[in-house]
Amino acid sequence: MLEVNDLCIYTKDRRETIVESVSFNVGDGETLGLIGESGSGKSMTSKCIMRLLDPRCFTITGSVRWKNEEILSVKLPKDFRGNRIGMITQNPMTAFAPMIKLGKQLEMGFEPKGKASKKEFYERLNEALKRVNLYDMKKIINSYPDELSGGMLQRVMIALTMMKGPELLIADECTTAVDAASEYMILGELEKMKQNGMSMIVITHDFGVAARLCDNAAVMKSGRIIEYGRIFDVLRSPGNEYTEQLVSSSMLFREGVC
Repeated sequence: MLEVNDLCIYTKDRRETIVESVSFNVGDGETLGLIGESGSGKSMTSKCIMRLLDPRCFTITGSVRWKNEEILSVKLPKDFRGNRIGMITQNPMTAFAPMIKLGKQLEMGFEPKGKASKKEFYERLNEALKRVNLYDMKKIINSYPDELSGGMLQRVMIALTMMKGPELLIADECTTAVDAASEYMILGELEKMKQNGMSMIVITHDFGVAARLCDNAAVMKSGRIIEYGRIFDVLRSPGNEYTEQLVSSSMLFREGVC
């Protein structure tokens, strides 16, 4: 489904290399974990896949192919972001326009036409919000983004992604800003998406999250993939000292699972 080959991201003047020679594949129905500490290049890689990096600021080389079609150098179809590849971003506070109520912004993403269509949209939205532990839809749709907490905005964004049902979902540290109960529910919903055949890239620093959701793992450090393989092979026999440190620091290790 997705093939990334020898991807490199530089600053425009090429004085700094941000991502270097990154390659991985995501098959139909597979989940890949991009695992590493902050600043390792995980989020920049995902933004490049989504074509969210400003070409005035970055030079990009290599290849990103979506279903055998190169997407780095072509004009993307209107429905590419959201319907084909969806993304739950790391910082929910910057994911919404600050001066527009959330209900209006969510409508803009679906463009419902007529009263019947709007009614169906809000019924689906209400159900999706409940699945991420948000039960007061009226309050949410009538609020501006800065009137909700970061954790609530994260869950709104996840509910929107659920409604879109993309073919490939990129989840970038999507449980970082939420409480333990909401994290449990969100991971459960991601598991259901996986069981329903959705492909995913899960970006995380926590091998516990990766073990729960992922089939394969790509460990990143300083912009490079330093270890790549089946998730439980990597967990049980890390081939790199850095990977071993990540495994050792995870709840998975402390609870004696591995």
